[in-house]
Amino acid sequence: MNAMEFTIRKATPADALGIAIVSAYTWKTAYSGLLPEEMLDKRLADLPKMAENMKQQIIDRDNYFVATVDDTVVGFTAFCSPCRNPDYADSGEIGALYCLKGYNGYGIGRALFEATVKELVQRGHKTMIIDCLRGNPTLGFYEHLGGNVVAEREMVRIDHSRIEDVLFYDNIENLIR
Repeated sequence: MNAMEFTIRKATPADALGIAIVSAYTWKTAYSGLLPEEMLDKRLADLPKMAENMKQQIIDRDNYFVATVDDTVVGFTAFCSPCRNPDYADSGEIGALYCLKGYNGYGIGRALFEATVKELVQRGHKTMIIDCLRGNPTLGFYEHLGGNVVAEREMVRIDHSRIEDVLFYDNIENLIR
């Protein structure tokens, strides 16, 4: 595969729509058959609202990185510091890592992962978790980057429930190249 030039940087409020588009379309391509189709279609229909929510999160939390190609968002991460799972209260968390399907295989996901890990280390975390939807083919990617499935958790929503595998990363300073 040929090299692709991309940039990894902290997200700005102007990136919110791009992040929302990547989020909605990657959910549609990655989770079709794993989550209800109506839910996936609703995310596409709700892009303006999702973009507004993401813009506010970027302003309030400063917790997104984006990958851009020709100044267009093609991937992103969202992270939590500390994580949302009380069983790993001292850990950081990558809550989302998505890259548009046509941009897989160029190192963008790894670069987003590493930028986010570096930020979590700077915020004082030594460990990290990622929740991965059961059946998601990217589980192998997360394991390849050093994660070990240590638990599962059920996410219950109004319209559905799902099982997520919890991946734990120990000594995340060693994950940064």
